[in-house]
Amino acid sequence: MNNLIDNKILGFPIIQNQQDFVIAKFSIKQIFSFTKYTTRILNSFDEEGIPIYNEEIQREIEIPRVNKIADFLIEDPEATFPTNLVLHIPKEAIAEQKEHKNFVEITIKREVFDELNKGNVFITIIDGQHRIKGIEIALERIKTEIESLVKTIRTSNTTSEFLKKKLLDRTNRLKDLENIELIVSFFIDKTIEYQAMIFSTINRTQKRVSQSLVYDLFGLNTNDSPHKTAIQVIISLNAHKNSPFYNRIKFYGGNYSNENSPPLSQATMAKSIVNLISENLRESERDRYKSRKELNTRSSSSNKFLPFRKYYANDKDNVISDIMFYYFSSVRDTFKLENGISLWNITDSSKPSNILHTTVGYDSLLKILIDILEVSNSNVEDTSVFDFYLNKCKYLKLNDTVRYPFNNKGKRILYLDMSLAIWPFDSSNNKDKRLLELKELTETAN
Repeated sequence: MNNLIDNKILGFPIIQNQQDFVIAKFSIKQIFSFTKYTTRILNSFDEEGIPIYNEEIQREIEIPRVNKIADFLIEDPEATFPTNLVLHIPKEAIAEQKEHKNFVEITIKREVFDELNKGNVFITIIDGQHRIKGIEIALERIKTEIESLVKTIRTSNTTSEFLKKKLLDRTNRLKDLENIELIVSFFIDKTIEYQAMIFSTINRTQKRVSQSLVYDLFGLNTNDSPHKTAIQVIISLNAHKNSPFYNRIKFYGGNYSNENSPPLSQATMAKSIVNLISENLRESERDRYKSRKELNTRSSSSNKFLPFRKYYANDKDNVISDIMFYYFSSVRDTFKLENGISLWNITDSSKPSNILHTTVGYDSLLKILIDILEVSNSNVEDTSVFDFYLNKCKYLKLNDTVRYPFNNKGKRILYLDMSLAIWPFDSSNNKDKRLLELKELTETAN
C-alpha cells in the first residue's frame, strides 16, 4: 500500500521490551519529501512551534563513506538497503495520530513538507544519515549528468546514438533510484537523550561505538539534564500503582485506541516540569549543557519562581517526584462527589467528564501548586502540606462544566476560584485583580 497519502504516514506499531515505534516502507522520493540529512541538531521548539537548533553542535558525516554509498547506488543495478532507516517525529510535527486495528495513521502537518525546502528539518534522522546523504548525492550526480547530456545533444551538430542511449540509461536509473523502497522505523516524540540511546544501541550491535561519539553526534554531554529528569519523573509517576498519574500519561507512539487514550501527554507534563527548573524554553536548552550545581546560581535579572530548580541542582530529583505525587494525590482525595467517588478518577477515558480530566485542568492545578510552594516552607513528606490548602477549595463544584469548560477560559476560572478560596481577598480592597478578572470571565461566559 502507499504509505504516504495526503500527508498521512501509515505504518505498523511495533513493541519491543516495552518500547514502541512505528514501521513502514517508503520510496526514496517520498522520504525526501519529509526529511533530509542536516548537520544541525533539533533540540526542541519554541512557543510558536519554530524549531530550536543547537548551533554549537554539528552532526558531521564521513564524506568517503557517503561517496562510496553514492557510487554503489549509481553503478550497481542491484543495489539494495535491507536495513531500516530510523527517524524521529516530534510531537510538533504531528497534526493527528490514530490507532486502527492493524496499523497506525499519523497525519503530518503541512509545514513539515513546506519548511524542508527552507532547511528546517522537523523529521530528523536517528540512524541512517550516511545512507540518506549518499542517496542524495547519487541523485544529484545523476541529475547533473542528465542535464549535461541533454545540453550536449541539443548543441551537437550530429545526432549521437551513443549519447541518446546513455541519456535514456541515466533517466531510467534516476527513476529506478527514486522508486527504491526503504524500510523506515519512526520513533515518536522522544527526548534527545532517548534518541542517542537508540543510536547507540543500534550501532553497538553492529560495530562498537564509543559513548563519547554518541554524545558528540547528538549534541549531548554525559551530565544529567532537566529534560532527562522530567522524563524520569513522568515514567515513575505513570508506573506507580498508587500514583495519581498511574496509566494517566500518553506516551507518543504508544498503542492507544480512541476509547482508551490517557488525558495527559508526555510532552505536556515534561514541559511543565522543565518550566519549573529552567527560566524558559530557550534557557532549558542552555541548562542541558551545564552541570547541576551551576543551576544554583541565577542572573540578577532572573526573578521567576522556579520551585524545582533547587532540587534538580542539588541532586534531589526524588523530591520533585514526591511533590507531584503528594500534591495530585491530595487533589484526588479533596474533590469528590457526594457518594465519595473522586472527580479525579476517570471512568470513561474516551470523554472527559470534568475539567480535572483535561490538560487545561492540569495546568490550573499546577499553577496553584506553584503558588503553594512559594508561600510554604514545609518539607513535603506526605499529602498534609497540600491538604491544608486544598481543603479550603472542597466546596467548589468542579464537575460543573458550565463554569469550568474545557478551554482556556475554564482553566483561568478554575485557577482564580481556587486561588481566592485558599487566599481570600481583603474585603477592604475592592481592587483585587483576581476578583476583577474572575468577574470579567464569568460575565463573558454567561
